[in-house]
This record gives sequence, C-alpha cells and structure tokens, in this order.
Amino acid sequence: MSDNIFAEFLETLKKLDVDLKESQVKVANEAMNVMKRAAVQNTPVGVYDKEVDFTTSDGKHVHFTTSVARQGGTLRRGWHLSRTYVRKDQVQKYLTNNVDYAIYVNNGHRLVTVIEGERITTGYVSGQFFLESAVKTAERALPWIYDAELRRVKAKHGL
Repeated sequence: MSDNIFAEFLETLKKLDVDLKESQVKVANEAMNVMKRAAVQNTPVGVYDKEVDFTTSDGKHVHFTTSVARQGGTLRRGWHLSRTYVRKDQVQKYLTNNVDYAIYVNNGHRLVTVIEGERITTGYVSGQFFLESAVKTAERALPWIYDAELRRVKAKHGL
C-alpha cells in the first residue's frame, strides 16, 4: 500500500515541477523522526531490585545487596539517527541502537545456566519487538507526512 502512496506522492511532485530531492529528504527525515520517537517510547526500561543475584559464565554464583533499587534506561537512551545520505536516486537515513543487548531484548533470547561447566538452556525470554512496532508506526504515518510535504511545497511555490 505505501508503495502506491509513495508513487502518487512522487508523481504529484513531478507535476508540480519542484525539487524532488528536497522533498524526499524532508519526508525521510520526518518518517525517521516518527520511527525514533516510537522506538524510544516502546523500548522497555528495567527496574532493578536491591538484591542482585546471578551466575557468571564460569559457573560462580554471585549474590549481593545494593543500597538502593535502580531504574535503567540505557537501552532507551541508545537510539540514534544517522545523518541523511543523498545519493543518485536514493535518500537514506538509519535508526540504530548502540546498546549491545538491544537485539536480544527486541528479538528475545534463551536463558542459559552453567552447571558443572556445561551451558544448559533453562528458559526463553520473549522478544519485545519494539523496533518492528516503530517501523509500523512510521509506515502508518507516511500518508500524513506526504500530505504535509505537498502542502509545504504548494505553499512555497504559491500553488
């Protein structure tokens, strides 16, 4: 569906005889801003108890108590937009998360316990799929982003 809307959008811009690249950059930037906002909003924030309990990769059990409970947010703060790249027939911009465990929280992961030096799967944590949700949000926003850009172009050129 969005391919047809995009084709109509480009066709309308061509009929208006305006700078296509400028409009493509503005649309890409706005769509990616929507995607980033959705990704940040949907990214979970961990809450960590005063009790810390885990097993290291070499099988040692670690347990200690902290003075205060903590709230995370590293994953949520990890979202970044690249600059906008303009090439021959393309405009590209990327949304990335520089937190190393982002993919595991998004897609899900297995839980592993080390018993006598052997790694055993003991469970599975379901994925949150916040990135896929952000992409869908941006796709749903495209029609109004296209409309806003067409209104801007028409106003700029007095049409």
